[in-house]
Amino acid sequence: MPSLLKRSLEARVITVLGLVLLGLLTISSAIDLHFETKDSYHIVFKELDVLANTVQKSLIKDMRDGRGGDVQEILEMVGTEKGIIAVRIFDEKGKILRSSERSEIGKAMPAATVESYRAGKGDFVSDDGVKILHLIHPIANAPQCYGCHGKDIEVNGVLALDYSLDPLVSYLYYHKVRMVLLLLLTIATAGGAIYWLLVKLVTGPIKGLQAAMADAETGNLDIMIPVSSEDEIGSLQQSFNNMLARILELNERTLAQQRDLVRKEQDLKMQSFLEGQNRVLEEANKEIVLKNRYYLEMLSFISHELKNPLMVLKGYSGLFIKGDLGELNGQQHEAIKAMERNVEVLQEMIANYLGLSRIERGDLKPEWKSIDLVEDVVRPVMQDYTEMVEKESMGMRVECPNGAVRLVADPGLIKSVLGNLISNAVKYGRENTDVVVEVEPEDAVVRVSVVNEGSGIPFEELGRVFERFTRLDNDDARSKKGSGLGLYIVKNIVEMHGGKVWAESREGAWAKVTFTIPVQPAGI
Repeated sequence: MPSLLKRSLEARVITVLGLVLLGLLTISSAIDLHFETKDSYHIVFKELDVLANTVQKSLIKDMRDGRGGDVQEILEMVGTEKGIIAVRIFDEKGKILRSSERSEIGKAMPAATVESYRAGKGDFVSDDGVKILHLIHPIANAPQCYGCHGKDIEVNGVLALDYSLDPLVSYLYYHKVRMVLLLLLTIATAGGAIYWLLVKLVTGPIKGLQAAMADAETGNLDIMIPVSSEDEIGSLQQSFNNMLARILELNERTLAQQRDLVRKEQDLKMQSFLEGQNRVLEEANKEIVLKNRYYLEMLSFISHELKNPLMVLKGYSGLFIKGDLGELNGQQHEAIKAMERNVEVLQEMIANYLGLSRIERGDLKPEWKSIDLVEDVVRPVMQDYTEMVEKESMGMRVECPNGAVRLVADPGLIKSVLGNLISNAVKYGRENTDVVVEVEPEDAVVRVSVVNEGSGIPFEELGRVFERFTRLDNDDARSKKGSGLGLYIVKNIVEMHGGKVWAESREGAWAKVTFTIPVQPAGI
């Protein structure tokens, strides 16, 4: 896996190699320019030397042929050649004998030129810093010249050629400029390459990280930067993304913990409030329980104390109706009968209030016995209510299977249940109809139903007829007197035996109340 260090090293190596190559190219160009310059000078020297030899031979030939006057013309003609500035012939003392510029004839050559000739004895000499090349070429005293110069001298004169180096200098300057430009171009290219590599490998990703960190500082943590490579920068980018993810996770946890703390604080406040309310309710409940106990005790006491007087009233009313205490006229007879009916209502109410008192205080507990339901409960209760049924011009019958229907129950409480149901059936039944008591054994329970024909129970009232102090809201019910406790007591006694009770009806036609009693209650 390439690393940032390796890639940076590669970039540096490439840059160094480029600079080395540039240096080599520069050195190579300098060497080439040096040798080319040297070669150019040698070529110029050789050309001038050839030209000087040619001019010397022409002069000797013309002198030999007696055409000495043509020497000046030859010099002037040569002076017109490209690059030639001047062509001169001077003696050993430096006096100009002939020149391509006629105005110079008779003048003296510069002392330095003469000294150069004397020191170099004809070598090529150039003046540094001057764009003119001086060629000093001796004219030897050949046999052809003995007629004029004699044999005693070695040199007849010195031929000097001045050559302009401007073209050569311009050519060298062009190469120098090209080398400098090439060097600058290479440096710029290498610098650009290094900059691009740094931007791509380091600066760009780091700027991306800086921008992401600036966003993170403002609270915007929902950002992820792309991982651009697998090197150290890529690892740093991935670490930054991991850090943001971790911060987001920690933020979520912190927010969740804060929400939990707020909820717990609210729960504690609510709990404290509820505890306070509970204490208030407990105190109120204690007071209510105490008052209710007083009320039930008083109700029980009053009901119990009223039983005997009502029994006396009922007894005397019966004697009056039978005529045992004397004959009654019709009005008196009806008054005594009304009194007897109200005494019966009061007795029923007292019985219900006493039952309610026992239920509320928890004193009503079954005394379990093995009984024959029909013989020990149903028939005795029907016998007790025969007179009431006959007074209402109704009939009563029992529908039960042959044989004993045995179960374990409290016979007194079951009689109370059945008596309440028969009393209600007679009270709300229609004249000239029968109250039917149905007994039907079923597996582990016995079902008992009391059916009558009459106004029935409204459908919406079926669910609340077993509640305490409930009376039906219709004309028939309002005309009947009662405490509204009978079915409430029935429900409690049936549930004490582990059974169920419910009501069915068709309004305006019939009503049916059914309860079940287990044959063997649980725990017995």
